[in-house]
Amino acid sequence: MQNKRAPEADLLKFFSTVKEGLTGAYRLGRALPAFFREQIIVPRAEEEIKRMLASREERFLELARSRIYAYPESPYLRLLKIAGCEFADLQAQVNRDGLEKTLERLATQGVYLTSDEFKGKKEVVRGGQSFLVFPENFQRRDSAPGFITQSSGTGSRPTRSLVALDWLALRALSTCVLFSAHDLFACSHALCDAMLPGSGGINNVMTYSKSGVCIDRWFARRIPLNSWLQRGYHSFITYLIVAAGRCFGAGIARPELFDVRDLSRVVGWAVDRQNEGKMCCITVVCSNAVRIAMAASEMGVSLEKTKFVVHGEPFTESKREAIERVGAAFTLRYSFAPGIFVGPGCARPLYTDEIHVNQYLLAVVSHDSPYVPTDPPVKPLLFTTLHPAAPHFLLNVENGDYATAENRDCGCALEKVGLTLHLHHIRSFEKFTSEGMNYFYGDLYEFFEKALPSEFGGGLGDYQLVEEEDDNGQTRLTLVVHPEVGEVNDAKLLSRLKERLSQGSSANRFQSRVWQDAGTLRVRRETPHASPRGKILPLHISR
Repeated sequence: MQNKRAPEADLLKFFSTVKEGLTGAYRLGRALPAFFREQIIVPRAEEEIKRMLASREERFLELARSRIYAYPESPYLRLLKIAGCEFADLQAQVNRDGLEKTLERLATQGVYLTSDEFKGKKEVVRGGQSFLVFPENFQRRDSAPGFITQSSGTGSRPTRSLVALDWLALRALSTCVLFSAHDLFACSHALCDAMLPGSGGINNVMTYSKSGVCIDRWFARRIPLNSWLQRGYHSFITYLIVAAGRCFGAGIARPELFDVRDLSRVVGWAVDRQNEGKMCCITVVCSNAVRIAMAASEMGVSLEKTKFVVHGEPFTESKREAIERVGAAFTLRYSFAPGIFVGPGCARPLYTDEIHVNQYLLAVVSHDSPYVPTDPPVKPLLFTTLHPAAPHFLLNVENGDYATAENRDCGCALEKVGLTLHLHHIRSFEKFTSEGMNYFYGDLYEFFEKALPSEFGGGLGDYQLVEEEDDNGQTRLTLVVHPEVGEVNDAKLLSRLKERLSQGSSANRFQSRVWQDAGTLRVRRETPHASPRGKILPLHISR
């Protein structure tokens, strides 16, 4: 009987999915003309940001009241009750100490979610209680017009989320000030990023257009999908947005598929615009920005009138040098899935990857986490959303990154509207595990991007450490080397890797010896793994 009912159940699920997709597309199609027509100009953006900064504590308390304390099933309520914090206590703390101090105190009392806990990969254990949560528990539940995105799954299973138009309008406020601070309004703009269900490309397309910026070219990568239904839905929504932007907005180029191994079209576009006397702006994932710069170098052309807006992964000194080598400039955007725009790049930075935090939408604090036993200790970033339009409601949730935070007056346009909290040296603290030991790789970027290429040949993106299982089910750490690097002495390369992994603490030295004795480390020649958006990280964990 169960086998006979299974096809019927699958058919019902299919029609339910189709109906949901069509309903969402209809609501989105009706809302897009007004979204694109009502463009945000700089004075309005500055005024709105200042107004929202003045009310951030009140908005946080209202969200806590309506989305936590009035919602008995809220996982956050469970954490707050374990900590003995009622709404009156929370309100008193915020009024007395301010929002950030309150969030830091709550974190020390167990009111936070690690990245693994938030994704449902690990149980939440607090005060003798344990329970599981999933990103779906925190998603926005209203029927606001928007579209579905999916994270790339670089470090975990992909997560689907609704990104609503009202949230993108809020993101566009700081985008507008970013363009003003970096003189980007006069540029010809190109985008080099994935189509839906990837979030980065479409989010940038829409916030740029909302800010009155025309996208001249969209060099797009298609994210692989298993279902023809998903492919059809995401393609339709992408072209629906593009058509609406062309008809009612500043203008959006139709996406044109490209191969990341051949970026000559992107370079050619920039050179053509430069020859016309125009400045160029290319918004692109960091790894692809480096590939574009390397392609320009190989073609023997300068990108001196080009500015990259880079995002999607840590922006290191090596990446900066590769971009500046061809005469280009850069700034940053820091965000993470699903559509949480942490902040734009500072126009007067002291550090390569310095950004301003969008404090009108977010509160960000650092947490001394006991499960990150590094020396010096890693302090994970904890994010709290301050607006009900956010795709996920976050309360002290890690995203897997750490950074140096400081308040300073830099004097740029972003600071003048009140965004005084800066982050820099933004890195991931993901760990790899072998022989029963955890190793938090911290900042291995310079080692893989600079030290190894200078000592053994190759360049950026040619080396990657992969955690994987061999045929016997044993966890191995494989140093992948791109075949184009040429002849490399594997023994010397492994010795150099072991030397680097043993640095930093006695625990690191001990772990490195254990891996050496167990034969855990090895070298393999193949192309390093890249995400669908083109990101190449120093660590890849096969799942």
